[in-house]
Amino acid sequence: MDMFSPKTERFAFGLLLLLVVWLPIPLASNRPWAWSIMEGLIALQSLILVYCWRQALPWGWLKTNRFLLLGLGILQLVALAQLLPLSIDMLSLWSGAAASFRELASVSVEPLSEAPLSLDPNRTLVNLVMGCSYLLLAVNCCLLLNCRERMQVLMLAFVVSGTFQAFYGTMLILSDVAASPVFEIPTASHATGSFVYKNHFANYLILCLCMSLSLVVSELNAQQSSSWQQSLKRILEAFMSRKMLIRLCMVIMVIGLVMSRSRMGNSAFFVSTIIGACFALVLFRKRPRTLTVFFVSVLLIDVLIVSSLFGLDNLRERLSSTVLAEEERVAVFDWSLNMLQDFFITGSGAGSFYALFQNYAPQPLAQFYDHAHNDYLQFSIEYGVFATAVLGAAVLWTLIRCLIAIRKRMDPLMRATALGCMMAIVAMLIHISVDFNLQAPANAASFIIVLCLGMVAATMPKEGHLRDV
Repeated sequence: MDMFSPKTERFAFGLLLLLVVWLPIPLASNRPWAWSIMEGLIALQSLILVYCWRQALPWGWLKTNRFLLLGLGILQLVALAQLLPLSIDMLSLWSGAAASFRELASVSVEPLSEAPLSLDPNRTLVNLVMGCSYLLLAVNCCLLLNCRERMQVLMLAFVVSGTFQAFYGTMLILSDVAASPVFEIPTASHATGSFVYKNHFANYLILCLCMSLSLVVSELNAQQSSSWQQSLKRILEAFMSRKMLIRLCMVIMVIGLVMSRSRMGNSAFFVSTIIGACFALVLFRKRPRTLTVFFVSVLLIDVLIVSSLFGLDNLRERLSSTVLAEEERVAVFDWSLNMLQDFFITGSGAGSFYALFQNYAPQPLAQFYDHAHNDYLQFSIEYGVFATAVLGAAVLWTLIRCLIAIRKRMDPLMRATALGCMMAIVAMLIHISVDFNLQAPANAASFIIVLCLGMVAATMPKEGHLRDV
């Protein structure tokens, strides 16, 4: 690199921190103008890194994270293939359902000679551009997270963003205002922060909570003193440390999570916390004795005491009074399975669920559904089962690498980061079984950053990498 590259590269890392904080603010970046800003920032970041590494791109380090990048890349290749024009005969060969829909659409006009696999090409193009941005974001994260200090700062950005979102969402509810002050979104009885949908808000807070937990666990003292004076001194230092401040931020985020009234969001956080505690206590080598105390405090103070003051009873009543089988979502799921049967291999086109679902609903719906409320199902319908399986395998591979890092890595930050990322992955895998969190750009991009953090924590050498940066 030349003498100006280090400053330029640090600016690219600053853009990454900006993205973490900015993405949830404009309605989870789930509006065309908002995700266009996201795509522009990622493109600018990518151009900066191309300039910084114009002489020799570190292919060796990217190769280390190739499975995650490959999973994201294949998904974009599938979306691109869905846009390629095919003859009607070839379209019938690859997807008889797509050809049938095209024939129905062209009854009153001139018959088509060729058409793409996607039944909503415009939306597929939008998803392709967004997906390429996600892929570039993953590559950029792998290049930028080149030392432990940057990993800490990035996780602190999640803490700041999650605390702001939780505080903002809670204050809107407690203030009893009719609409949010910025985007004039009507407020309801549940917290949403700057999000529109409460489950996206809850899912984002879970990701931030897991990153907060990583920072706290990484700073737990493994050395136990025999003197009561030293123990008292350590306790007093802990109350004055950054660790305690992060712990307070976690309490605020738990309050926001409970006040979101998200059933599966709260359940996913509770389950992932228990799973994380079990893996940490079993797999950590030379684990701090305070690790057990910390997880007990999370479960008792956060989930029971604090939550009971801010609506746990309301959430419990909602959980007990709602029978999933009686909800219309079950019917939506069943009808969506019929779509999957028709587009099992090639998919109906990225982002096409919205345009197709009404054709599979045999009766009028009480609500409008533009998503399947199950990301496993929606990805399989839109991209095909095989492409979805490749992406799922990449996520599971990252999860396995995190588990290996929890067991084998001795660096407190690396194994704590792997633990937090493992918990975030588990929580996301649970939550998307009943919702569409990966359809919100803020949640999807944040999850990709968490996946990259997990891979970096599992593979970064003790001395870091790319030390000339």
